[in-house]
Amino acid sequence: MVEERTYTEAVTLTEPENQPVERISQYSVITKAMEHHTLMNRFDSMKRNMSEAGLEFGARVLLIGPPGTDFEAFSHHLCREVPLKMVRFKMEEILNEAKRGSELLRVGFEFARRNSPAVMLVERVDAIAPSNSDQAAILLDEVTRTSWDGEEVLIVGTTTRPSDIDVELLSAFDRTYVIEGTSLEDRVRILEQILKGREDIDPTVVAELTDGWSFASMKRFMSENSDAGQIPREQIEKIIEKSGVVPLSNPRFLDSIVRRTGGTMQPPMDALSSEYPDDFLDQLYLMAVGEDYAGTQRVIEVLNDGMPLSKDDREFLARHPYLLSGSPEDRLTRLLRAKKSSDRLQRIMGR
Repeated sequence: MVEERTYTEAVTLTEPENQPVERISQYSVITKAMEHHTLMNRFDSMKRNMSEAGLEFGARVLLIGPPGTDFEAFSHHLCREVPLKMVRFKMEEILNEAKRGSELLRVGFEFARRNSPAVMLVERVDAIAPSNSDQAAILLDEVTRTSWDGEEVLIVGTTTRPSDIDVELLSAFDRTYVIEGTSLEDRVRILEQILKGREDIDPTVVAELTDGWSFASMKRFMSENSDAGQIPREQIEKIIEKSGVVPLSNPRFLDSIVRRTGGTMQPPMDALSSEYPDDFLDQLYLMAVGEDYAGTQRVIEVLNDGMPLSKDDREFLARHPYLLSGSPEDRLTRLLRAKKSSDRLQRIMGR
C-alpha cells in the first residue's frame, strides 16, 4: 500500500484508448512525432540486425521550443498511433522539495517500466532537474538505464531553457527535435480546427495577423473569439488589439511591452537614432514599405542576421539609411507596423 501511494504521488497513467480522439494540436510538433514514429517502425524491422551488431535504439527524445509550444502533441500522437500508455509526472509533487522530489523521480521511472509499453513524459526538464542538482544526477541515471529496445519505454523530455540543463543530461537523449515557434501553417491549421464548419471568417487572415504568436496564445485568443460572427479583416485587427491576449513568449512582443511600461526610465538612444525622432522614423519606414516592401524586409533581415549586403541591398540602404537605426527587434516592429499602415491606406484608396 505504501508503494502504491508513492506511485500515485509521483505520476499519472493514461491508457491509449483514453487519450482524446480529437485534439487541437500544433502541426509542426505532430510532424516531428510522425518522423519519430517512422524511426520506431524502422527499428522494429531491423531490431535483430541491430542487436547482433551491438547497437541500441534508446528512443530518448528531447523537445526544445519557445514558451507556449504544444509539446504534449508529440506524446499524444505516439500514444494514439503506436499505441502506448502515457506516464507523466505530477509537477506539483516533483517540484515540492518537501515531497522528496529526487525519490519521486526514481519512483516514476520504475512505474513506467512496470507499465510498458509506455511514453515517460518528463516535462520542464530544466525545472525538475536544474544544473548541478541531485535531481539532475538522478534523472541522468534513470534516462540512461531506460530505453525502448530494453524496457519498451519511450522517454520524451521537454524544455524551453536547454542552457539550464547539464550537458551530460542533454547528451543522454538520442534524438533532439527543435520546434522554432508557430509557423503560418501551424496557425492556419489551428484556426481551421477551431473554426471548423464556419465560412464567415478566413483562417489565413487571422494567421497572418498573429505572426509571432505561440500555440498557447492562439488557443487562448480563439477560445474567446470563436463565435464572433462574420468579421472583415479590419475588425479582426481591432479584436486582436483589444483582446488582452499578448504573446509574451515572443521576445519581440515582450521587449515592446517593457519599453512601453518603462516610463521615463528609457536608455539613452545612440547618436544615429537621435537624428530620427520616433514618429518621423515611422513615417520613413512607411515610405520605404510603400516603395518596396520585399526589398525593405530583405535588407532588415540581412542587417539583423549580420550577413553581408548585396549590391542591390547597399543601393537600397543608401536611399534609406535610417534602417540602420535601432535594435533588430525595433526594425522588425517598425516594419510590421508600416506594413499594416500601408495595407490600410491601400484599402482606403481602393487598390
